[in-house]
Amino acid sequence: MSSLQISVLLISAFIIVMVLATIFKRQQRTVLWSSAILIFTGTLILIGVGVIKLIKNNQPDFVALTGIIVALGGSGVLAYGAEKLHAKMREKDRQMLQNASIQQEEQNGVVLTGRLDTHIARKIFAKAIEAGYMEEVGSHYEWILNKVLLAYMCGRIYCEDYPEKTKYDDKVFWMPGRVELFPGTELDKLFNMKDLTQSRHSRKNKAAPVGSEKIDKLFE
Repeated sequence: MSSLQISVLLISAFIIVMVLATIFKRQQRTVLWSSAILIFTGTLILIGVGVIKLIKNNQPDFVALTGIIVALGGSGVLAYGAEKLHAKMREKDRQMLQNASIQQEEQNGVVLTGRLDTHIARKIFAKAIEAGYMEEVGSHYEWILNKVLLAYMCGRIYCEDYPEKTKYDDKVFWMPGRVELFPGTELDKLFNMKDLTQSRHSRKNKAAPVGSEKIDKLFE
C-alpha cells in the first residue's frame, strides 16, 4: 500500500467518522470511541502484518511514519472528543431537567395541602400578598415582615387566636384561640422559616407584637 493510499484512507476514515457522529448525535460517544479504537488497533495491525512499511529502500519512510503518527494521534483526539462531548451532553441534559423543574414549580406556584388548606387561609394569604406583607417564591411563600407577626397571623388563621384589649389600659393582648394544634412544621416549610411554633408559644397570652394591627386589618 502506497503512502498516498494510506493518507487517502485515513482522511476518508476521519470524514466518515465525523459524518456518523453528526447523524447519530445521541450515540456520538459510542461512534467516536469505536472509531478511535478501530483506527488505533487497525493501524497497529497493518504495521504488524507489513501492509504499512516503516522502512523503504533501507531508509525510514517518513510519509508512512507521518501517517502512523496522524492515525494514532487522531484516535487519541477522537477518544478525547468523545468524553468532552459526553460531558457536554450530560451538562446540557442536567440543565434542561433543572430548568424544567424550575418552570414546573413556577407554574404550580404555592399549593396549600392538608391542614393548611382552608378557606380563611387562602383568603388571608391573598390579602397579605396584596398588602405587600408576603409574596410567592416558587413553591413557597416569602414573609416580608418579622417572624412574630407571621406567627401571630397564622395563629389567628389556624388556632382562632384573637386580639383583646384590657379594661384598665389601651394595651392589646394576644389571646390563644380554641384550636390547640398549631401546624408549625407545615408552616415552617411553607414559609421557609424555622420555629414558628416557638414564636407563637412564647408570645401568646402576652402583649400583641408591634404591628399586629396590620394583621388584624386582614381579618376585617
